[in-house]
Amino acid sequence: MKTGKRGYAAILWIALLVAIGLLRATNRYLVDIANHVPSLFTPKLIDELTGSLSFGVFLPVLFVVLRRIARMTSAPARVLSHLGLFLSLSLAQTSLMLGLRLLVFPLAGFARFAAMPTGWRYLMEMPTQLFFYAVIALGLWLVDRYREGQARELRAAQLESALSDARLEALRLQLNPHFLFNTLNAVSELMYERPQVADEMLSRIGELLRATLSATAQEHRLADEWQLLSLYLDIQRARFGSGLDAQVEGDAALDDLHVPFLILQPLVENAIEHGGGGDGRRVAVDARREAGRLTLRIRDFGGGTSRPGHGIGFANVDARLRHLYGDDAGVSRDAAVGGGSVVTVWLPARRWAAA
Repeated sequence: MKTGKRGYAAILWIALLVAIGLLRATNRYLVDIANHVPSLFTPKLIDELTGSLSFGVFLPVLFVVLRRIARMTSAPARVLSHLGLFLSLSLAQTSLMLGLRLLVFPLAGFARFAAMPTGWRYLMEMPTQLFFYAVIALGLWLVDRYREGQARELRAAQLESALSDARLEALRLQLNPHFLFNTLNAVSELMYERPQVADEMLSRIGELLRATLSATAQEHRLADEWQLLSLYLDIQRARFGSGLDAQVEGDAALDDLHVPFLILQPLVENAIEHGGGGDGRRVAVDARREAGRLTLRIRDFGGGTSRPGHGIGFANVDARLRHLYGDDAGVSRDAAVGGGSVVTVWLPARRWAAA
């Protein structure tokens, strides 16, 4: 594959050199016509083709040496290297060009146009060679600086992305020990008075932890989030029994929308722990699509002692949303009509596409 690309590039390069020679020969020919000095086109074409092709032969080597010179730290060394490189290029290119003309002109039947190498001939070619040398050296330097700048920007973007991913992962992993601590604390309260309930809670905890610890992505389908929330609510129902009324209202049409992993559990936990009171805890969770956004609401019907930023749950959700979606997502907590409070999460409504 690489060989094919190199061959294609070589063909294009030769075609470009031939095109340059053809255009220069045509220009010279038309100038003669405009000056009413009739001339032959073929000798001019041979002149220009031998000039462009002989110069093109040395360009790959020229690029390599110019890049080495650019890496030199000493300014005098760079100047001397450029001088030596130019003189070497001029001598080699002119020699090759004159040699080709001595060979091609007789073969084409224009022997009288073949000029023998002389010192003046070498000097005559130098101004044109110097111009092209300077243009190529400057152009190559600018291209290399541009590529280096692009590479630095790419590395910076990759580093920023890796740092953002690390922060997100740290935020996500915060949830597991926090949730585990709270739940095991509840189990410890029940294990002597209601051992069967505590055993059922431990079984559900195991299922939920297997699901969460096996996850590797920051996002998944809303349908998967509902499953995790169902496992969590089973744990809380085992803990509170009939004292917990948790209602979840989901629209199957929204199941393929993507949401942050385990985004609902800490908010529902907060609603259960702080939004209820006494033996009656009522929580309602729903999802809707509004104006191109997915909106998740967690409503409690208690007195409500939690505030935005209270505990790890709300702050964690807010930080994760900002890392993942910037200003396109957020979370808020407001007083609900009729008592209690409602936490609202909004984020872009985008379909989940599994890798």
